Amino acid sequence: MIDAARGRRPLFDLGLGEILLIGVVILVFVGPDRIPELMSVAGRYYAKLRRLSDDLRRAFNAEVARVEADKRRDELEGRRKEAEAKLAAQRAEREANARAAAEQESPSPGRPMPDGAVSRASNVPRPPDAAVDSPEAQLNTPPPMPDE
Repeated sequence: MIDAARGRRPLFDLGLGEILLIGVVILVFVGPDRIPELMSVAGRYYAKLRRLSDDLRRAFNAEVARVEADKRRDELEGRRKEAEAKLAAQRAEREANARAAAEQESPSPGRPMPDGAVSRASNVPRPPDAAVDSPEAQLNTPPPMPDE
C-alpha cells in the first residue's frame, strides 16, 4: 500500500487497523501497568541502536575520507616525481648544450687559433683578485722602490 500524499510506503507497510491490532495484543499480553516500562526499555534500546548506527556511519565516512586523502596524496606525489624528473632532464639537456657550445667556441688544445682570433673565454670579465688584498699577499710582495 502506497501513501498517496507522500509518494512512498509507510513504515513496515502497516495500516491503521494493523497497528491497532498490535497495540491490543501488547495490552493483553503485557498489561496496562507494564506498558510504560516496556516503552521506556524500547526507547533506551532504540537510542542505543541509533548511537551505534551513527558511530558506524562516522567510522565509515572517516575511512572513506582517509582512503580518498591517501589517493590524492599518492597522485600528488606521482605528479611531483614526474615534475622533478622533467626538471632534471631539462637541466641535463641545458648542461649538455652548454658543454657542447663551450667545446665549439674554445679551440682544441692541438689546434692553434687563427691570427687575430681571440678566445671568448678571455673576453669574460674576471672578478677582482681578492688574494692581493689579503695580509698574506701583502707580506709576500716586495715593498715599493724609493724614488731616486
